[in-house]
Amino acid sequence: MRLVAMCLRNLTRRKLRSFLCILGVVVATCFIVAVGATTLRYIAIMVEMNTFFRGDVIVVARDVIVIQGFPIGGVIPQSLVDEIRMMDDVEKTVPILFNFDFKPGEVSSVLPVNVSIGLPVKEWSLILGSSVFESGGFPSENSADEVVVGCSMADQYGIHVGSKMNLRGREVTVCGIVKSSSAILGRSIIMSLSLAQEIYDYPMQVNMIVVEPKPNVSQEEVGSSIEEKISYVMALTEDERNDLTKPIVEAVKDWNDAVQVTLLFLSFVLVAVVGMMNVSERRRDFATLNAMGASSSYIFSSVVLENSLIGVLGGVLGVVFGSLIAVFLASFYTTIPLSQFVSDIFGFIPPLYMLEVFLAVVCACCVGGLVPAVNAVRMRIAEVLRAEY
Repeated sequence: MRLVAMCLRNLTRRKLRSFLCILGVVVATCFIVAVGATTLRYIAIMVEMNTFFRGDVIVVARDVIVIQGFPIGGVIPQSLVDEIRMMDDVEKTVPILFNFDFKPGEVSSVLPVNVSIGLPVKEWSLILGSSVFESGGFPSENSADEVVVGCSMADQYGIHVGSKMNLRGREVTVCGIVKSSSAILGRSIIMSLSLAQEIYDYPMQVNMIVVEPKPNVSQEEVGSSIEEKISYVMALTEDERNDLTKPIVEAVKDWNDAVQVTLLFLSFVLVAVVGMMNVSERRRDFATLNAMGASSSYIFSSVVLENSLIGVLGGVLGVVFGSLIAVFLASFYTTIPLSQFVSDIFGFIPPLYMLEVFLAVVCACCVGGLVPAVNAVRMRIAEVLRAEY
């Protein structure tokens, strides 16, 4: 405890220098947390998309961009549903119209505000899976204007069962609110296929067809048969969808790793430089301590501990402010209220990731403190005392 108290006093003796050094570590940590947490969140959403349509073949327009089975643009005739269903190796086909909605006039809305999904009501379990309804339920068979919305959208806009929504000039009624941890379902508007085609002006067209192979028939066989018969579509198996997304995920991860390594290295350099300056100015103090019997290990430990304290203070403040910046960026670029991210901040930024960043920053500062610590130990006592006294 005495050693810690002495190190704290030494830091406060040079308030401006210590403040600037800690500030530099805070800024670096903020960037690591903000960029890393936001990047990892989008990677998690992309990986989450792979939980849909497992074991199925996805038929989409050729050359369209596909992220884990969800096409970005491109349409195919709905008549292909019956054509594919008649194939020998096919058990079932489900047509889906998938549409990303952006908020018009919002410069910050570079990401979808919500997702509209249209498919036959009897096949909604394909999308909902094990999700439960927070309130309400499925639309009645005779109703063509009822939709289900995700819990995140419902919370943001105060939507409840029975609420009226206007979708591109068409008034619809909310019949159910889905409770799900899925980021996609939480921002989804699920409706019948015919209603989606009418609202988004895609008559008798769909984005994708989910094809379930017959038992004991592989996805590869079904996919090959479809592409041989219909030349203008892609029939993607689960492995092929993963292969399409893998380069994107790896590129994002590599970019994130490069940012983190660069910032940790800068923290190391900053702490090492400031530590060397402090050691240079305290040559007389270290020489006096040594002359009074203090061991080299004591001096070494004190220098390393000072730099470690800089890492601890900078790491704690950086993680806190970086987390707040991350949720602000997520809110700004998705137009989802900040309160929704703050209330679930540990869901958005896992505590384990915060701890990993904090420990990495402290370790970088400890390593940065080794350089000035070694210089302090190597001082020649006699020469220093003659020069200083």
